[in-house]
Amino acid sequence: MPFFAFDDAEHFYGEPEPAPGARVSFVPDKLSAARERRTVRPADLQPPGNEGLMVNEIATDVSMWPSSLWRVTDLEPMRPLLSQGWIRCRSFTVVEQVPAWLAAGPHGDAVEWVIDQARALTGAQAEALAALSDEGEEPLTRTLWARWRRGHGSGSPVGWALTALQEVVTEAAHRVGPHLFGPDEEIEEVEVLSDPAWLRAQRAAYAAALALGAPGFLAPDENALLARRWTTVFGSPDLPGR
Repeated sequence: MPFFAFDDAEHFYGEPEPAPGARVSFVPDKLSAARERRTVRPADLQPPGNEGLMVNEIATDVSMWPSSLWRVTDLEPMRPLLSQGWIRCRSFTVVEQVPAWLAAGPHGDAVEWVIDQARALTGAQAEALAALSDEGEEPLTRTLWARWRRGHGSGSPVGWALTALQEVVTEAAHRVGPHLFGPDEEIEEVEVLSDPAWLRAQRAAYAAALALGAPGFLAPDENALLARRWTTVFGSPDLPGR
């Protein structure tokens, strides 16, 4: 059964908001108003773009880290065929809410734990992560990705979670201070995270998300090594049923 990912009301171009049994319909005026806010151009000057409510066949194909995730049915598509695992709909019926962490796969609850810790990352924790040896992380990460790609042409073993991790670590660094950022080498007037300790902490979060979220690609001792820096600082996730 397909999935609809809900982020927040500002980026939701339908009505009503998802709830069990609700028939949700696309509202073009909401999308037009959002485009006007982003581009400061009137609706009649907006370039044509993708419209409709995006629904995914597979939860890990959701192109965001959702605040909520919903199973939906009775799709009214904008186009007759599914394209690359997703379809834009005029409307659908909501069946039930499922854990948002399913967007990272069957072990997504462990990935969500890493994201939650990274979202609240402090300067002291980043320094502690950076001080630990990362020996073994890079080759294990390469091995994991190589094994994943044998059966997958695109995507990630943990869905959109790796992008979400980069975003939350960057947000945490912004709370600590602007001294952690420097100019982007490729894009003028753009500041990016550049502090060496925070970049090492970000890589530790990345490694832990892969180890805990996609454990089937490595042996248990290899997964433990890949996640070691993160679990040394934060412990192991205490998850129901694990």
